[in-house]
Amino acid sequence: MHLKYNLSYSVTKSIISLLRWILSALERTLKFSHYELYDLINRPGPLWLANADLTDANLRGVKLHGVILSGANLSRAILTNAQLDETDLSDANLSKCILTECNLNKSNLMRADLSAANLDGANLSEANLGGAKLSQANMNEANLRNANLRGAKLYKVNLGKANLLRANLGGADMSECRAIEVNMREASLIKVNLSGAALSKSNLQGADLSKSTLLGTDLSKSILIEADFSDAKLSKSSLNNADLSNANLSNADLRGAFLFTANLSNANLSGAKLSGTDLGKAIYTESTIWPDGFDPVNAEAVLTP
Repeated sequence: MHLKYNLSYSVTKSIISLLRWILSALERTLKFSHYELYDLINRPGPLWLANADLTDANLRGVKLHGVILSGANLSRAILTNAQLDETDLSDANLSKCILTECNLNKSNLMRADLSAANLDGANLSEANLGGAKLSQANMNEANLRNANLRGAKLYKVNLGKANLLRANLGGADMSECRAIEVNMREASLIKVNLSGAALSKSNLQGADLSKSTLLGTDLSKSILIEADFSDAKLSKSSLNNADLSNANLSNADLRGAFLFTANLSNANLSGAKLSGTDLGKAIYTESTIWPDGFDPVNAEAVLTP
């Protein structure tokens, strides 16, 4: 009896292990025909497509609210106007995917590969893009309000007129990105790499860029009121005609930077490195704090009441 019980238990355990192996294999190789895919997305209830192969799939306008697509391959898929809010796309491959005007509100895109994807006009508000790969992606006029982009790779990404209000980009690589007229008010950009980035005419009021690297960055004509640039590297950056009133530039490296006609009213530049900095016609007030021994008059800055 005891032997029979042990044998039965061993067989059951083996069957369970086999089923788990089959399920795992299916998840790794899940691929659908056009008709199977059409049938799946039109079924009611939550949809589980983890690790599915949806390469080149045409999913234009589909409604996949809350679907599980973690680890799925959606490379080159068409998802224009798709409803993917609250969807799990963590670790998914969305490279070269077309996601224009797609709704990804509150979706999980952690570590997802979105390199060279088209996200123009997409809604990514409150989405989690921590550690995502977005290099060379197009995100013009995208909504990234309150989104998490900590540690994301945004090299050469296009963010023209995008909304990043209060977004968290701590530690992200945004080098050489093009983000003209972008809204980054109150965004967290601590230790971000923005070297060579184009951010002219943008709004970064109240943004935290402390300890960030902005070598050769273009911030001309931008609103930088109350922005925090403490300990930031701004060598050879362009801040011409930027509004830096009440900004914190303490201990910032501004060597060789251009601040021609910039507004430095009430700004804090204590400990800043200003060797070779162009401050011609820059506006400052009695409350502006300069580095010890620095003479703004000799730098051709203009004192205003």
